Order: sequence, then C-alpha cells, then structure tokens
Amino acid sequence: MNYDNLKISKGSVVCAEADLRGDITIGSNTIIHPKVRIFAYGGPIVIGDGCLIEEQTVIINRGDLTDEDVVKFLKETETRPPQTRGGRNTPLRSLQVQSNYVCGRLLGDTMVIGEYNFFEVGAYIESMKIGGNNVFESKSKVGRNVTVGNGCVVSVYCELTVEEDLENFSVVYGPGNQRRKQQDKPMAQTQQLEFLVKVLPNFHNLKKSNVIPDTIAAAKK
Repeated sequence: MNYDNLKISKGSVVCAEADLRGDITIGSNTIIHPKVRIFAYGGPIVIGDGCLIEEQTVIINRGDLTDEDVVKFLKETETRPPQTRGGRNTPLRSLQVQSNYVCGRLLGDTMVIGEYNFFEVGAYIESMKIGGNNVFESKSKVGRNVTVGNGCVVSVYCELTVEEDLENFSVVYGPGNQRRKQQDKPMAQTQQLEFLVKVLPNFHNLKKSNVIPDTIAAAKK
C-alpha cells in the first residue's frame, strides 16, 4: 500500500494489502478489505463513515483519462507494486500522476462517497457523487457520469454507464438494467462491520488512523 496523502479516521479498518493511491480520505468505522484498489488519479476521493468495501472492488477518480487509458492504468497497477518518488506516488510512468500536484494537493474534482455504502466483491465505481446507504452488488459497474442518490441498489452485473441521476431508493436489476423503487433504504451492515472490526486485525496488517473527525467534513467542501 502506498500512503500518498492517505487520511484514515478513527475506528476504520484498512487492510495493508489494499492498493490506495493519491489524495484519499476515509471516514470512521469504514472497512476496506484486502485486494481493494482505490485510485485518486484525477482528483481527491472522500469516503464517508461506515462503508464496507469488499475484495477486488475498484474505485477510481479517473479525471480526464480515456477509456483506453483507464484499462491500461488498471492493468499495469494490477501487475506492478506502487512506486514512490519524493514521498509521492507514481503509479504509472506513462500517465504522470505527479503532474496533477500543486503544493502537495491533488487538483481536479473531488469524488464524494457518502455514509454506510456497501461495495460487494468486484464492484467497479467511477461515479463522482454517491449518497448514503447504497448497495453495489458483486461485479456491478457505475460510470463517472452517473450520480447515485440514497438507498439505491445496483444488482449483480448491472452496468450504469450513460449519464443519469439515479433517484433515491432505486433498484437496478436484470440483464436490461430494469428499474423499480423500494419503500425502504437497504439495511446498514452494522453487525457485519462490528464483526469485521474484531476479526480482520487478527489476520491482516492494518494502517492505523491518522486524522481527526473534522478532516472528513473539510475534505468534502
């Protein structure tokens, strides 16, 4: 793991085997499993409190990268360990991440992920604005131009790549990305979070918290 301006709030469990690069702020009581990849390439990423991010999930603030460059970036970061230069991350030499820095701050729009979101195994996320209490099921994909409200579910293998605002309590399901509304928001993964906080430190090296709570609110502005 490369701690390039990585900020972790108290109570979060971030496994060292996860690959986090760039200006990333993580709220309290959030769980990040091994093999997660979070890349703040085009700007900062802020992740709210109580999120659960499972193995092989990819969250990327892609900035102005083309689809071809994103594929190349992810392929190379999958096979190469993080590199450092002058205390900053240089994940891919052909895509000069360090050129986006001014006075230690990563330029570009901030990706904001709200509280109590659940990213299941292999979810792929580019959305720049995600509300709270959403579920992104295994192998789901949400593109950069999609805004996600609150209490939504994107089901297994569903892909949202066309620009849209996904309304609160929407459920996307099936091979045709059908839509319906649910009456209540998905249940928070409170019990699972509490269980993982106790279990993961027994089997994985962790990165300790290093910021005060007010940092999260400041990062969202």
